[in-house]
Amino acid sequence: MFKLVAKDITLSKGIFMTVLTHCLVINLFFYNTPSFIYIIIPPLIVYEFFKDSCAYDYKYNLDIMFNSLPVNRREIVYSKYIESIIVFILGLISIIIFTFAFRSIGLQGFDFINKLINLNTVDKFMNFQSITMSYLISTVVLISVYFPIYFRFKYIKARNIFGIVSIIISFIPILFIKIIGNENTYKLIKYFSGESGVIVSILVICILILAVYISIRVSVKFYNNIDL
Repeated sequence: MFKLVAKDITLSKGIFMTVLTHCLVINLFFYNTPSFIYIIIPPLIVYEFFKDSCAYDYKYNLDIMFNSLPVNRREIVYSKYIESIIVFILGLISIIIFTFAFRSIGLQGFDFINKLINLNTVDKFMNFQSITMSYLISTVVLISVYFPIYFRFKYIKARNIFGIVSIIISFIPILFIKIIGNENTYKLIKYFSGESGVIVSILVICILILAVYISIRVSVKFYNNIDL
């Protein structure tokens, strides 16, 4: 299984440029609201990675080859989820390094998104806990929804379904803020910063773990039943 993980990560050499591109673009457009840089980029990077990985499998019919080898289909499914976690961690580290470098050399960005939605007011109250919960929720929702669709309908249909959905999921926090308003968002952030918020955060993390578990079970079931 870990050889499958190493194979996909090795073959996805273009992910490095994808990470840099996302970091540059998001830093430019969210220069004055840095917390949203860490909220938006991780799920986008993860999506770009497993999209490229799945595209490579489709292009070279690797599913057929793997199923002719002594490789369990369950291991193939597990490998995709493990890859996503690894890329998520590496992507997050890359964001921190790039964003620090970007600001250290004094580059400036654009401010029209902040003026359009007034994210700066919310950004001031964002802390480590609220930022972490935001990008975890976005990324886990993306992974949990994409892979069952991929293993049920395969690459082409999953790509068509998820092209726009991935962007929407990545921007869920911004859409949420736009819907409930800055004042209510501030109250939520303040709530999650307290003791009761820590308990809720732990509960949310448990729900996210459960969502990934259910997603894996569904993906395994779909992939076991698919005719290759």
